[in-house]
Formats: sequence, C-alpha cells, structure tokens
Amino acid sequence: MVRRRLSWLLVCAISLVGVSVVPPQNAAASPRAVQTGSGLVRGVSVDHIEQFLGVPFAEADRFAPPRSPGRWGGVRTADRHGPQCPQKTPGPVPLPNSIPFPSSEDCLSIDLYVPAGTTSQDKLPVMVYLFGGAYVLGSTFQYDSPADLVRRGRVIVAIPNYRVGPFGFLSLPELARQNGGVSGTLGTADQQAALRWVRDNIGEFGGNSGNVTLFGESAGGMSVCTQIASPGSRGLFRRAIIQSGACARSPLVPPTRESGYERSIAYASSLGCRTPSTRLSCLRKLPVDRLLESPTTGFDSAKTTWGPFIDGVIVTKTPEEALREGAARSMPLIIGSNAEEGDIFVALFEYMKGRNPTEDGFRSMVRDLYPDKADAVLAAYPVERYPSPALAMSAVYTDSLFACPAQTTSEAAIEGGARVWQYRFAAAPLGRPHPLVPRSFHGAELTYLFSRLGGVPIPWAGPSRELALQLRDQWAGFARNGSPEAAGLPDWTPTQVGSPHYLSISDSGSAMRSDFGRLHQCDLWADPPR
Repeated sequence: MVRRRLSWLLVCAISLVGVSVVPPQNAAASPRAVQTGSGLVRGVSVDHIEQFLGVPFAEADRFAPPRSPGRWGGVRTADRHGPQCPQKTPGPVPLPNSIPFPSSEDCLSIDLYVPAGTTSQDKLPVMVYLFGGAYVLGSTFQYDSPADLVRRGRVIVAIPNYRVGPFGFLSLPELARQNGGVSGTLGTADQQAALRWVRDNIGEFGGNSGNVTLFGESAGGMSVCTQIASPGSRGLFRRAIIQSGACARSPLVPPTRESGYERSIAYASSLGCRTPSTRLSCLRKLPVDRLLESPTTGFDSAKTTWGPFIDGVIVTKTPEEALREGAARSMPLIIGSNAEEGDIFVALFEYMKGRNPTEDGFRSMVRDLYPDKADAVLAAYPVERYPSPALAMSAVYTDSLFACPAQTTSEAAIEGGARVWQYRFAAAPLGRPHPLVPRSFHGAELTYLFSRLGGVPIPWAGPSRELALQLRDQWAGFARNGSPEAAGLPDWTPTQVGSPHYLSISDSGSAMRSDFGRLHQCDLWADPPR
C-alpha cells in the first residue's frame, strides 16, 4: 500500500533528488562564444534557446567565503550542469534512465538560459532563480529548462548553485574570527557572489544588469527574503518573487548568532570534533561523506538545523524586521503560497517512512511542533473534520508553515512601503481523484513555470497548458515591467493594508478573492494570536 502511495511522488521527487539524465537530442553547439570576466564560454542551442551551463561564478574552500573564479584560456564548453554541492540524497525515488548526479565541493557554477538570437545589444530582463530544498538539498540540474518562459517572455533566466547544509551554513565562533565575522551565512554569500557575477557579466549575454528580478521557491523563497534584508545585496536586483518561502513566522527564518553556534557546536561534537581550539580543523579534515552522516543533513522533519543565521555581517536582522523597516520600499514584490502545501510533507515525513498517519500521530505531530499552542491547534483542526488524519496534518503544515507566513510577509512588506501582489496557487497538477493524491502541493507551481524538471519534459495540454502560459506571462511581465498585470491576463490588483485581496490561481480560472485568512485560519497562527 505504501509503495503504491509513493508512485505520485515522482513529480515532487524531481525537485528533491539529484540525478542526471540523457541530454535533449536536439542540442547543438551555440553559434557564439561569449566573453565573461574569466574567459570565453560557448553553450548549446536546445529547445530554441541558448543554454550556457556550469559556468563558474566563484570558487571557495571548505567553510570559507566565495572568491572570484580563476581564468581559463581558449573557449570553455558550457554544455552541461556543474556538479551539485555536497548533500544527502533523499529517497530512494528513481527517475527513468537516471544515474547519480556528480557532486563536488567545487560547485559554485551558474546556468544561463537565453532566447535564441540574443546579442549584447538587446538588454533583456534577467530573472535569477534560487532553488529550494530546506537549505540541505538542491542543485541547478533539477530546474534544467525554463525554455518556454525564456522564449515566450523574452527574458534571460540564471540559476546558480549555492552551498547547503553544514557546507553553507556552519556557524562557529572560530569561523567568524577567520572570516571577518561571516559565520553561518556562506550559502547566502554564495548567492550574493552569483548576483554580482550576473551584474558584471550578463550584459555580454544580452541581459540588462539594471533590470534583475530575484525569485525562488521554498528555501529559495526564504533566500530571496534574506537577500532583501542583507546589506550586501543592495542594488543587485530591482524586484523579487517569493514562492512558498515566507519571510516571517517560518522555521527557516534566520535565528540568532548564539543559536547558530549552539546548533553547529552540537553538530561538530556529534562527529567527534569537540575541542574548540581544533574543532574547525577537525571538520575540515573529515571526508564529505562523514560530514553528511549527521541526521541534521537530511530532510525528514519540519524542524530545521541548517540555514542562514544572523551573523551581523551578511545577515544583520530578520527579513520580517527588514521589510517592516523599509528594506523593500518601492520594490515590486510577488508573494504567495499553494493551497495544500502540506501534502508533500505528509508524504515525506510519514508515507516514505512506511507510516500511515493516524489520529494519535496527528496529535503527536502537533504537540511536537507547537508545544505552546497545541491545545488551540487541535481545537481548530479537529481530525474528524477531515477525510483522514493525513489531510488534517497537511492542513496544519500548509497554514502554519506557508500560507499564514506568506500573509504576514505581505503585511510586513506593505507596511515598509513595498508594492505587493499576493497569490494563492490552487491548481492540482495530478488532479484530485482521491484523498491520497497530492493536490496543490509544495512546489506544484514549478511544474507550470518550468518546461523540464530534472531532465523530464512537462507536456501540459488543455487548461493546464493555458495556466502554464498564464503563469509564465505573469512572471515574465513582472520581470520586464514591475507588474504582473497585462492585457489578456486575469485582473490582479496589488494587495493593500486593510484590504487583503489576492489572486487565486487555478486551471479552472484565476480570480481575485479576499478570504485568504479565513481559509487558512491565520488568526490562530498570528503571533500573538488575534
């Protein structure tokens, strides 16, 4: 039974499991070589766009900040993704014709997707995408073709790797002393290095370095939040899209420096590196596989260990504080979440562990995650209201971790002077024939934005195809003009203080609504409760 339930995880697994598949058969060498600050690169023409894959944007030693990449002679072939940064593969959920994707600590590369025929004179809008994965997973390979978004929207999409887990977010006092205070934020610094590379090089590819939109999903959405708040990102992008990765009330919100030290010291001790004077050198000597043995490097709980911490240099305050204080003043923002985000987490944390969720399991989950308000949560989500305990779990995950934090993020941004378009994505990629089939799950919108995920084409047809075109037009239009509103698209007006309108996005029709807080019981999840 559990194995049959896992069959629907294929689409979800594409965004989690690092694999390599056979490249598209219509690939051919790009007609041009492009000059970067490190040397010439030549990509490939595929899907009627140019792809420049695996271009180094930085180098870094273990637990050290990124630095400028080295130079190369001749023309570098950029026809395949660079290796993913070290991470523990969840699973196993194999994809057809797949082989393990290469992994290396030398992983700071960026993939560029450019409309065919673009020249350095075109000055196209640029969209930099930050992938998700709870800050312990993710790579450029998984999002390997935004071809239709690029072609149809006439935008350049850039997707960088960044370090995850302890490689990107280890936080120790001795690391701070070595790195000028930077500690627990190396993955965030990698993202900034990629943005600087885009600023300095994208013009040669035909992009406008003055018109960059930063967007991301899940931990990538929180990464967008963190970059909005970070002083080091000022001027590197003009607009932002935050998908299912709210800047507020999330377990991925950057905690204090002291919390970072506590978590990282416990991690080091678990690997036998206990002495403060030798702890860092001990960790640097361990093989990659040993560093990944810790349970903290996996993704099997809503509780998190890894992610950026407030180090006082790269990250100086929480994104919510920064938004309320005006960090995004006058910045256009799209902020949203999906209707049933929690479906995938029930699958990952329950079904993939061979467990069938029960009423007792639901109660235990609530008390474990929300000990201070468990009684109120259980009263607001009585399990008998739902067809199954699994769907009760999904509702709590959805509302507490994504929906209501997205609403709080919108409120904070508007308070700080940002212009916000909020959405709720309600399309179900796999349909809704049975309660065990995921609905509008976490990451569902990515199957409409991208043309291929993990090497697997997404051949939408009918209303789903129309929705994919709508979403791509809205995102590309926002990147070009700072607004997702345009003729031929559903009306989508900005959210206002005291008037919480949002766009309900669905393949059965997208329309403005104002019942978001009621649908997701956001009064309960407010801090303090309303």
